[in-house]
Amino acid sequence: MNSTDFQSILTSAQQYYAQNLQNIDQTYINNVLEKSNDFEVISFDIFDTLLTRLFECPIDLFAYVENQLQVNNSNLKDFARNRLLAEAQIRDILHRQKNRDEVTLDEIYDYLFDINKYDKNLLNTAKKLELIAETNSNISIEDNKKLILELKKLGKKIIFVSDIYLSKQFIETLLEKNHLNLCDELYVSSDLLSSKHSGRIWKYVLENNSGYKILHIGDNKVADVVQPRKFHINTYHYKRFLGQRRLGAQLCQEVVPFSLMNKVYHLTNGIYSLKEFNEDSFWNGLGETFGALILYSYTLWLKEHIKKNKINHIYFCARDAQLIQKVWETLDLDKECHTTSSYLYLSRKVLRFPTYYIELIENGKLSEDSLTFIVNESLTANDTYKTYFNRLGINERDLLQTNFVHQFGSFGAAVDFKKTDLIKKFIQQELSSVLLNAFQEEYNNAKEYYKQEGLFDKNKKIAIIDLGWGGTIQFGLNAFRSHMGIDSKLYGYYYGLFGETASGRLFKNGPMKAAFFNIFSNSEERIMYQNCVNILENLHSADHETTTGFIKDQQDGVIRPILKQTNNSLYIQQYEKKFLIFQKGVLHSINKWKNNELVYGLNKCYVGTQIATAAIFQVCITPNKDEVKYLGNIKHATMFDHKITVPLINQRFPSNLKEVQPLLQAGGWQCGVLQYWKDNRKKIKPHVYNSALQFVNFLPSLIKKFYEN
Repeated sequence: MNSTDFQSILTSAQQYYAQNLQNIDQTYINNVLEKSNDFEVISFDIFDTLLTRLFECPIDLFAYVENQLQVNNSNLKDFARNRLLAEAQIRDILHRQKNRDEVTLDEIYDYLFDINKYDKNLLNTAKKLELIAETNSNISIEDNKKLILELKKLGKKIIFVSDIYLSKQFIETLLEKNHLNLCDELYVSSDLLSSKHSGRIWKYVLENNSGYKILHIGDNKVADVVQPRKFHINTYHYKRFLGQRRLGAQLCQEVVPFSLMNKVYHLTNGIYSLKEFNEDSFWNGLGETFGALILYSYTLWLKEHIKKNKINHIYFCARDAQLIQKVWETLDLDKECHTTSSYLYLSRKVLRFPTYYIELIENGKLSEDSLTFIVNESLTANDTYKTYFNRLGINERDLLQTNFVHQFGSFGAAVDFKKTDLIKKFIQQELSSVLLNAFQEEYNNAKEYYKQEGLFDKNKKIAIIDLGWGGTIQFGLNAFRSHMGIDSKLYGYYYGLFGETASGRLFKNGPMKAAFFNIFSNSEERIMYQNCVNILENLHSADHETTTGFIKDQQDGVIRPILKQTNNSLYIQQYEKKFLIFQKGVLHSINKWKNNELVYGLNKCYVGTQIATAAIFQVCITPNKDEVKYLGNIKHATMFDHKITVPLINQRFPSNLKEVQPLLQAGGWQCGVLQYWKDNRKKIKPHVYNSALQFVNFLPSLIKKFYEN
């Protein structure tokens, strides 16, 4: 994927946008025209007011340049990352040493050479490629182009004022290319070494427009509204194309396809269009872009592995893989791969409990792995001993036959988490016979269901499909098959596998492959992966509740799943109001790719697992405001009985240091919580916010800087 030339994606995005131009906001134009009656000079910011890049975030342009360097055999290692850091560092140096407001592009590249010792000729090539990328990616904002033409008819003097490291000469060329060479005066910070952000550039503007009343229009709250008002310049805050800045990974070149696709979506149908943008719009758009990239790339990856290993039958595991199955069927891949496939009703409960029974029958005790799940992974902060043991199917009458009261006290007491090792020992020594009886029926019913579904067929190569993480399902099903005398192992294909549990099961589980998240990832990567889990699980919600057991139909003899009752089910409500809309968006885009159509300018040939992984990190690690708002509001089920749900982002802010960790970790999306707190820093005491930033010490350095600044 790294050798793929992304220039054609940028060209495609340009062409797609040209055929789907943004609507003009005539109401805005009329408002400014009326306001302009009191002013002789109308001033405009340039970027995100007159021009906007086709990249979702301006810094994604550096990732594009890195790609172009590699395509041209002029590879500069980590160029995009170092280009971003070099600009920030030279700005800081020149501000401290010379009280400078602005830097030039030449100064940025000179500093880039000094600190990285890149080849000078290659750096010159990179600079040229950056200017070409600026030329090719900037498009005009039609609102203000039309407004300026109307203002000129009224005899208004037009000036442009921009904070940018690009030269004045280059800006003039860029404006001319976009038919925006309409100003009487142009002020560029790199030329004057003074900026709007500091306010100093307005001295030059006022010197040349003495005695005139000026109205300035721009998108940046500080540079275009707050600072000019200090110089008695009236302002109009133009918010339509407010830019976004995020970097979900290390600003790798693989972010480019999602960046272009997402920006074009928002230009034509999203927040930059004049169409109403509400929660339904968000879920649909997320599905058409982000979701489609993930599902399409994973399914193509899966197809290649199914073919390579000559799999005979595929089980899409409930509930996470239902959407994957829909995509598989949409693309008619059973036919292409010469396989059969079906949906296997599973849940942690109906798989784990029978597995415990097998362990107790074969070994007379539970494995340490099972005890860890039963205790460490099945307790919640609000559990009493009663609620906890009831979750395992153990009642007070069972406990009264043991030494429970002596060791733990009252059944209604809150669980003492310092005693988790003691609880494990208690379960192993005093509850084994109780658990054996409690899990026997679960085992018998599950065995009959798996037999009916063909899971015990010795003559077929079988694969299971699931989102993954720990390989638990594959482990449990293989244990069942082994118990039934079947030696061959299942294949498992996942979104991700990480942590000690997954790697430790490689030998016992059989072949395990992951599309996006590496099983042998380093600690920084694992933190990022773990921040993606709850989002991906919820987006892949199925149209049914969790499986609680199996029952044989007395009329036809078919064993069917028993599903948790859906009356007032939060899970089903969320599915219908959020995730169903998302999934319809996914299938809409994938059907377009199936028919060889573009999806917001992106051709299907550019979709792959590296591209999808970059998109996952963009959204899950450094989410924008809408993603924080809508993804953060997801209620996530934390336990296998699905009775307890928590929002991914708790709307409360920590008031003291003790509240930081619980609020940060409760929903399993620390990066989302941090972004929410970062956006609301004024509502959090500085020392409390700084305490939360200790979490970013476990993230890659570039992301750490993003959250700290």
